[in-house]
Amino acid sequence: MKDRVSLTDFLMYHKETHPISFHMPGHKGRSTLYGIYGFGDFVKNVVGNDITEIPGADALQQPRERIRDMMEGYAGLYGAKHTELLVNGSSAGLMASILGSVPRGGKLLMGRNSHKSVYGALRLGGIDPVYIMPEIDGETGLQLGLDPDKIETALIEDPGIKAVLVTSPNYYGVLSDIERIASIVHLHGRILIVDQAHGAHLKFFDYLRSEDGLPHRAAENCGADIVVDSTHKTLLSFTGSAILNICTERPDVSRISELLRMLQTTSPSYLLMGSLDINQQILRMDGYNLIKNWDADIKYFYEEAAQIASLGLIDRIDLDETKVSITMSALGLSGPELAEELEKRNIWVELTHGDYVMLMTGLGNERGDYEDVLSALRDLSAHYGGRIQGVEPESSASKTESAAQDAAQKQAKNEAQAMAKNEAQAMAKNEAQAANKNASQPVDKIAELRTPSSDSALIERLEQRKIPDTYEEVPLYSAEGRVLYESIIPYPPGTPIACPGEVLSKSVILYVRDQLVAQHVVLGVDEEGRVKVESDCVLFKEI
Repeated sequence: MKDRVSLTDFLMYHKETHPISFHMPGHKGRSTLYGIYGFGDFVKNVVGNDITEIPGADALQQPRERIRDMMEGYAGLYGAKHTELLVNGSSAGLMASILGSVPRGGKLLMGRNSHKSVYGALRLGGIDPVYIMPEIDGETGLQLGLDPDKIETALIEDPGIKAVLVTSPNYYGVLSDIERIASIVHLHGRILIVDQAHGAHLKFFDYLRSEDGLPHRAAENCGADIVVDSTHKTLLSFTGSAILNICTERPDVSRISELLRMLQTTSPSYLLMGSLDINQQILRMDGYNLIKNWDADIKYFYEEAAQIASLGLIDRIDLDETKVSITMSALGLSGPELAEELEKRNIWVELTHGDYVMLMTGLGNERGDYEDVLSALRDLSAHYGGRIQGVEPESSASKTESAAQDAAQKQAKNEAQAMAKNEAQAMAKNEAQAANKNASQPVDKIAELRTPSSDSALIERLEQRKIPDTYEEVPLYSAEGRVLYESIIPYPPGTPIACPGEVLSKSVILYVRDQLVAQHVVLGVDEEGRVKVESDCVLFKEI
């Protein structure tokens, strides 16, 4: 293995560059707010605060004092009947919620775009999934919310469904109609679990929406029975910390608490719990003003961005406005290319999807962050707009108006982009082959299929069978028609393109091929290009 810079060296170097963070976590790598509200010493003394269950510190596995007080404090903030603290991220909370709501052999009605942790719960609990496919916006390619009517139809047709799980907002910020879904689910006597990992802030934005006469969007306000919130993603707690809110009498609180004691570590980080405490205290002290300022900054950004030539923004009524999706495809920039241009200016985004880049804002972002990204976008608009017009702009910071391109220019540009893309893919392939002697297997063999892939693979309804109990590993290129044992998940966004129990199709294989060639992370495909599929051989039985 060639020498690499250590993780700690990278972290220190990255910090010293003073990056502008439009990705999680919500504190944005700044201690500013901690200091303003009197918690600066906690951040400065991280090592000293890293303790275990000593007398007086209370214990997460059996909370009686300070941790119990914190749980009750969060319950009050979110209007929940009971709150559990999570130090293994939202994943442990989702798994406990599912296992505590669906008996072994029962069924879970769930969005096909659910987080990978949900599929772990299915396997642990012997639970069968019933999928609802999310709709796809034809213009932007965004995965939309789940259709309440489809949920109702599924509940009527399948009495074996014991609970419903909805991800809202999804990774792209699109919300489902939780209020209507909750009324349907409860009419049929079922439990509604909402994965609100990306929406821990929605409860507090609802206060502002109430003042404007707008409907609530937080699942806690819309009738959900169980809500899991990643407070670290957009608020101020540290990465890996989250909460689970039980909002009604329907769930079995003691069962879910018992499952969390099984699923969470017995050595919980007091740094994470301390950050959860700080997050709660700051929200109590000045949450309204902090959220109001955050809201004002977002509105400022949208207003200013709308004035930038050739910049496109997604603005939907069902979109969480704190997740800002932008595109400069009119200037010939793809999503990854726009992200790269922003990184050159030390602006780091959460993800790309198609031609779009998503800026994930958080409580730790300051007005200056928004001004810096606006300045970068104006610069890019002027630079690439000038190129399209055939002249370089006088100043990189100056604004340019979009101009019509003739057909010849468009064709020449598209051909150049296609050539560059092919060259980049060829380079990526060669690098992958050089890095691993086995890399030629997943790249070359899959490439022989030739047929171009499509994002339609993301919404394809695959044939569904029972989740396998045993598996064998086979090359991806030869797995067409096999039943998956493990999800295949492009990451980000972390939602499966193919799930356990589904029959792998050619279009999915081709899509994954393209992701591998572009050197993107695809969970469920190992370094040698193999996937886990059903096997009857006992030698491969799950341990």
